[in-house]
Amino acid sequence: MGSAFGVTNFDSTRTDENQQERTYYNVLSLQKSVNDVDFQLAYFNRYSSLHFVPDQVPDLLFNGVASDVYRATLANGVQGDGSYRVNDAHTLRGGFSVTAEKTQNTSLSTVEACTLCDFSAGDAVEPPFTLTDSITKLGWLYGVYIQDEWKLTNQLTINAGLRFDQMDEYVSANQLSPRVNVVYTPLQGTTFHAGYARYFTPPPQTIAAPVNINQFANTTATPSQFLQDPVLPERSHVYDVGVNQVFSHGCAPLPNSTFTKAPPRVSDECVSLELGVDAYYKIAKDLLDDGQFGAALVTSGFNYEKAYNEGVELSAKYRNGNFRAYGNVAWAIQKGTNIVSNQFLINNAAPSDALGGMTRFDYIATHYIFTDHTQIWTGSAGASYLWWGTQLSADMIFGSGLRNGDANTTHLPFYTQVNSGVSHEFVGLTAKPFTIRFDVVNVFDNSYQLRDGSGLGVFAPQFGPRRGYFAGWSQKL
Repeated sequence: MGSAFGVTNFDSTRTDENQQERTYYNVLSLQKSVNDVDFQLAYFNRYSSLHFVPDQVPDLLFNGVASDVYRATLANGVQGDGSYRVNDAHTLRGGFSVTAEKTQNTSLSTVEACTLCDFSAGDAVEPPFTLTDSITKLGWLYGVYIQDEWKLTNQLTINAGLRFDQMDEYVSANQLSPRVNVVYTPLQGTTFHAGYARYFTPPPQTIAAPVNINQFANTTATPSQFLQDPVLPERSHVYDVGVNQVFSHGCAPLPNSTFTKAPPRVSDECVSLELGVDAYYKIAKDLLDDGQFGAALVTSGFNYEKAYNEGVELSAKYRNGNFRAYGNVAWAIQKGTNIVSNQFLINNAAPSDALGGMTRFDYIATHYIFTDHTQIWTGSAGASYLWWGTQLSADMIFGSGLRNGDANTTHLPFYTQVNSGVSHEFVGLTAKPFTIRFDVVNVFDNSYQLRDGSGLGVFAPQFGPRRGYFAGWSQKL
């Protein structure tokens, strides 16, 4: 710790930083059906802004930089989708989308000059000064697709299609993406599905904006390397296969009154069990990822040159009259190697014993590593019971722990959280029914950590919620 504005010692618990976020969106759509043709045309608008105001003295003392960050984005677009039932066997679908997005990224970074710029204590030279980095961009995204739903038999359906995407943002790129999916129902209640899809994923324009890193040379915010290739769109192949089985008794839909538009009802004596398993495998080129690399709660994007993602999910749903329950468990991993954009974000100056004496950047260039958001085991379960208009519910989540350590080589401990709730709908007291509910989040007040501040793109520790009590009221109109 050196000095900042003459201050050499600061109690970190007194740090006062603020971040304000705003988001507004609007959608205007037109839907129409004419004989065997259905279509929808929609206009959408979205505005988002974020402003982070630092506490200059502690940020300079602890991090070497205090950044006032402002980001804003305004998007306008048009989307159209339609379908045409050619005959009993074929239904054609198609659509398009066009989006124009203007983004502004501005950062006012207060830094100090440095003599050695080796991150050693006392290396900073007062007084602090401010560097300004601002960039504005108008980007365009275009997409068009066509698809044929082909019912070969009552049990076998094939969906095949093509999609073309074009992006003109900080980089220009495009891709033609084929997709095919097969659904087979050999028996009542049994459904098999298998599919392949090629995907093209442009990076969000706000996290892909370049940074003028050269101006930070010989300051306390000097990056460990001056390498910054542009953030690229992700290109991937995704394979998916699964089966779903439903066992039921007395669950056939009951007819509604001729004078109601309510969805079909099922018998109160309905008993059903639904079991499912789904497996997927993804191969990606230029896998998109992002992380928080400073005190501001904003993310910056980067790409792994090569990556893969694989997983299996098991699910179960049970219903017996007014009692319902569900459970899910998933196993998944995602690994990538060799960061090929915004490389300056990754430390390439400090060798680590945990990485065999390599820097973090060099280790990732030669090894597949877990991405920040990888959690190998994830589970959830819940149950509810409706008793005389009062619904009692409970649910829980489980996780084996997100990644931490240098280059995400380890993970945090597992965690669980149990929630409960009760709600009741009151009918007849007012013109329209209303519902009152009460919920308890984290019933056992289990304190657990989601992040510990280490990892590839994780700046600060994060914790799950402590026990909380919430009451709500809703009114039907």
